[in-house]
Parts: sequence; C-alpha cells; structure tokens
Amino acid sequence: MVVYPDGAWYRQANPEVTLRLIREHLIGNKVVEEYAFSTHPLPKTSLVSCEHLIEA
Repeated sequence: MVVYPDGAWYRQANPEVTLRLIREHLIGNKVVEEYAFSTHPLPKTSLVSCEHLIEA
C-alpha cells in the first residue's frame, strides 16, 4: 500500500493493518514506522499549475 503525497510505502497491508494505517496515517497524519519500508514524499514544489490550459 502506498500513501501519497507522503510517499509512504507499506508492507503487510492486510485488513487489520490497513485499518491501523487509515487511523494513524490518513487521519492522524503520522507514518506508521512498523509497517513502512520506504518513504519518498513528493516535493512541495511538485504541483504544476494548469491555469494556462484553461481557454477563456
């Protein structure tokens, strides 16, 4: 399981672990180190503006 934009990659995401990841990471905004095997967050400047694509 992977959570972006945090870039946290989790192993052993069975139903019980998934519920814990939802509670602690998605709701609590904390990486669950016990199951995380890699973290690669997106850079803060990675968002690209698409305003130039909108036609007036």
